[in-house]
Amino acid sequence: MQADTPTTLRPGLRPRLIVVMGVSGTGKTTFATALHEALGWPWQDADPLHSAASRAKMAAGIALDDQDRAGWLTRCHDWLARQAARGEGGILACSALKRRYRDRLGLGLPAPWQPIIIHLCASPAQLAERLTQRTNHFMPASLLPSQLATLEPPQPDELAWSFDATAPVQATLTHVLARLAALPDTGQAGSQPTPQQDMAAWDIITPAP
Repeated sequence: MQADTPTTLRPGLRPRLIVVMGVSGTGKTTFATALHEALGWPWQDADPLHSAASRAKMAAGIALDDQDRAGWLTRCHDWLARQAARGEGGILACSALKRRYRDRLGLGLPAPWQPIIIHLCASPAQLAERLTQRTNHFMPASLLPSQLATLEPPQPDELAWSFDATAPVQATLTHVLARLAALPDTGQAGSQPTPQQDMAAWDIITPAP
């Protein structure tokens, strides 16, 4: 589910923190794994960081509330903070549905280590179809409507890029790697346009196959 040590680091890209966010079924784990394999930065799936009580609650079809998520967000933040302190970078696959959840993940981190948010998006119908095909996961498809209702997409002032979750993983990966390579060395994803950033960073981008 996760890798705590980097493999081969991609030359020319300094380590950063990335949060792959989205509702259930968008392919966060799949894309985080692809980023890890391409970059060599450690990655963490946020699902195992939930408490046993929260996992049981979701398995029973009961949506989590802010109180349920508080300790989980702290554990996610602490993982990111450790990766920043080690200078290794890191990739976190985490729903991060609300703006304040994302703010919590980056709380207190130095500017060069503020997480870059990659938001994976898909239509409710596409997500529902994906979830019906998923097995061995504690979260049932019945919780998708509550996640969609909770979702607060990234806003223009966030360091965020949004992508169509139904696009081929390799196409999205190529697009993200190009954006990372074009970033200034301040770690501020929104500090200047990238070569492909001719649309607002919060618009959904559909990479070509």
